[in-house]
Amino acid sequence: MGVQAVFVVVLMFAATVKADSGGVTFSGKKVILTCPEKGVWYDSGGKSVSQSENTEKEKDYSFEYERQVKYSCKYTPETENSDKETPYHFYIKGRACESCFELDGFLFMMVISVDLTATSVLMIITYRCNKKKTSDAPTRTPKAPGKPGSRGPPVPSADYETLNPNTRSADTYSTVVNRMG
Repeated sequence: MGVQAVFVVVLMFAATVKADSGGVTFSGKKVILTCPEKGVWYDSGGKSVSQSENTEKEKDYSFEYERQVKYSCKYTPETENSDKETPYHFYIKGRACESCFELDGFLFMMVISVDLTATSVLMIITYRCNKKKTSDAPTRTPKAPGKPGSRGPPVPSADYETLNPNTRSADTYSTVVNRMG
């Protein structure tokens, strides 16, 4: 089973295809589209939207985001010696505002990693500094030796008698009610 898993992983890495490296970047309401190579930019209707007057090839195209849009850039790959243009399509749908920014995944994971590391270090320092050197058991003092001729507890005095139930107070909580009979 292990050999098969290794074989599958090797095949997956061998069969990967290199994708073009275009991208989209949001910064507030500004959107920057990046074509894999220098090319001509078109909107969804096929109209050229090149930022310069002459339709020279550009790698980046920027605009203010207002609604979902489709753009494409057509470029000639430098690796090929043909004049065949390759289209690269962008479909932009999102929410943009003036105070928004794009959160980089690497930065987010780095913040979490640093936080976990710092918390672990503080826990270890606290544990090592507060480690007790003695046990929590209370120290026992030796008992004083018994007095010779000591007596047991005193006998109840005959001066005290039990109360007569007829003379007791009849307040609400002064008697125990026998509910069984």
